[in-house]
Amino acid sequence: MLTPAAHIHYATDEHGTVVLDVRSATWLMLSPDVSRIWQALVTNGTTACLADELAIPTGRDPHAVRQGIDNLVNQWQRDGVIIDPTRTPRRRWRKR
Repeated sequence: MLTPAAHIHYATDEHGTVVLDVRSATWLMLSPDVSRIWQALVTNGTTACLADELAIPTGRDPHAVRQGIDNLVNQWQRDGVIIDPTRTPRRRWRKR
């Protein structure tokens, strides 16, 4: 289950979603299709079945759309925009 990190704030309207990362003071402007991915994550914690919903009405390949969604979600995780709260964060140990 994925969720926005604590330092992430967002707002959505009919034109898309705006995401603010207050830690890095950066904005993400999401298009309507990418906003659907974001909304699926914040509402359901997953993007399961979303590829078909996005691909089939527009005649796109669901497999290719799924890959695009997975790549985007993985990038958001690497950037710290979304997190999996069920996973224990790794601690970095330092020698004293």
